[in-house]
Amino acid sequence: MSDPQNLRAGRRISTDELHQAVPQSMEAGKRIEQALENSSSDAEQGAFNERDALEQELEHTFKPKRTFLTIKKLLLISLVVLVAAEAIYGVIEAFTQSWLLGGLYILVLSLGLVALIRFLFSEYRALKSLSTREHMQSDAQRLLSSTQIGEAQQWLAPLLEQHNPDGVQEFKATIKAHHTDREVLELYQNTLLNTQDQQAKAIINTHATTSAMLVALSPMALLDMLAVLWRGVHLVEKLSQHYGIRLGYRSRITLYKLLLKQMVFAGAAELVSDLAATSMGAELLSKLSARAAQGLSAGVFTARLGYKAMELCRPLPKLADKPNLLQGSIEQIFKALLNRSK
Repeated sequence: MSDPQNLRAGRRISTDELHQAVPQSMEAGKRIEQALENSSSDAEQGAFNERDALEQELEHTFKPKRTFLTIKKLLLISLVVLVAAEAIYGVIEAFTQSWLLGGLYILVLSLGLVALIRFLFSEYRALKSLSTREHMQSDAQRLLSSTQIGEAQQWLAPLLEQHNPDGVQEFKATIKAHHTDREVLELYQNTLLNTQDQQAKAIINTHATTSAMLVALSPMALLDMLAVLWRGVHLVEKLSQHYGIRLGYRSRITLYKLLLKQMVFAGAAELVSDLAATSMGAELLSKLSARAAQGLSAGVFTARLGYKAMELCRPLPKLADKPNLLQGSIEQIFKALLNRSK
């Protein structure tokens, strides 16, 4: 008979340890995920902070310091007081010499004062018009996400006066009682505003093509700059009138500042899309002449300026499908330059 084998007791597996190990591993995984999320959020926050710092730096560049504004205002007030005192002193001196000469002085000063009052009133109306359009754009942004009924028609009331009465009647007939504010604005954008935008696009293409042709034909760089500046300023004037904005001296400066800010703060993505849109035309124009390529660049700059001004002047804030609009303008400029070179 064989000896009985000595069997040792096997290791007992504890199920409690297994249940404890699973939550610990899950907690470790959660900690790793949380650490990754924190690191990515920190990186995003750092990028946002850098962008905010850049925007603040650009904002300080565009806006003068308060001390400069105060000194400028004091200088202006001093000049006004000096001119008024000199005018009063001149009238008194004129009356001491002759009543006729004093009356002539008073007549000239009165006409000058009336002209100054009319100019200031015109500037006030122009600034109010531009400020009203900015408020309308902010209200439109809010109404485009609104599900209420009735406020959009009040918002549209002053704008409908700028359109053809027949088109306005057709537009009003399509509005139903159940349409929300967002639906009413979308309907306006697809009908009346779309027609107005197409007309503005034609204005932009005309000015951009003219800029390109002038630069392509100009023999001097100074004439190139003057041509682009002239067509750009005239384009902004035409677009503002087209969308019913009254521009005065101060409001023109305000609009140009807003326009410059929009062009500076337009991101790298828009710049890349613009360069991609112009690459096709630039390659073709390089086969023709260097002047034609420079004309294309000037035309594209004018077109971009026009579409930025269009965004600021139109009542709805966002201009949809802008890259395709720019590419259409580039194709028209290219055809004009190609026909000139034949």
